[in-house]
Amino acid sequence: MSLNAFPVSLPEPGNYYTGWDAPGRLRARNAIVFLRTDKKSLQQRNFGNRIHHRHVLLFVLQTNGRISVDGTPHPLNEGNAYIVLPYQFHHYMDLMENSLRWLFITFELEDGGDILSGLGHRVLVPTDTELTLTEQIVALWKRSSQHRSAAELLTLLDLLLLHFVRRHPPTYFKPLASHRNSWISRIESLLMQSIHEGTTLADVAVRAGLSERQLRKRFEQEMGVSIRRYKATYQLHQASALMRQTDLSLSQIGEMTGFNSQAVFTRFVQRETGQTPSAWRKAVSGQ
Repeated sequence: MSLNAFPVSLPEPGNYYTGWDAPGRLRARNAIVFLRTDKKSLQQRNFGNRIHHRHVLLFVLQTNGRISVDGTPHPLNEGNAYIVLPYQFHHYMDLMENSLRWLFITFELEDGGDILSGLGHRVLVPTDTELTLTEQIVALWKRSSQHRSAAELLTLLDLLLLHFVRRHPPTYFKPLASHRNSWISRIESLLMQSIHEGTTLADVAVRAGLSERQLRKRFEQEMGVSIRRYKATYQLHQASALMRQTDLSLSQIGEMTGFNSQAVFTRFVQRETGQTPSAWRKAVSGQ
């Protein structure tokens, strides 16, 4: 770039103490970069992590699939990216091959969460610039010296996220109805319905036209986790969301998430989290 490209004059500032500022600008922190290279690892480790307050930015490098976020599936093809927002119930399905290469960058936001929320429920197609920024982030992560690379990595991540936000202004989300016809999507809907109705897996199987044994076997083959683990994870996610977002009593939350008594709900939360419902509510609420 030639120095002659710089302007020969600029308007004089009207105030030397008040300039441009963006108090809510994106500022990422505590980033982690990793790969998933096989179907089993992608599905099982996702359920092992369960509920978390981190953002998840994923890139599909090899092998198409789908991500279901809060009950709505989205197709992900090679070259696509997707941002999962904190506490969104999500899992991966319909993976075309057992071998895959999906890149994940998980992070927290010190600021700018409202800006990034507009990217929820949206499949992203990264530009060459965004892919280059991602490559640089991965290269920095691979360096041995975290302290020398962290600031640069986070700066690049802020810039990458800002690129996505600029190209995708907030819009109202419309479910992709044409992608809700898979067998897993149907079973997922039946499971959620059974939780709210208080019915059993046997009832779900009948509605699906299968025996309970056939339902369990096929679900685990396609999802990589048992149907009971899926159901428990969903129930804990829904209960945690109600704890965090409402003033409902714990007994009301237990009833709304499929438990017929406070005692059963208490045992469930303790088994899944190692804490009482009251302690878990404080944990997910950040108290």
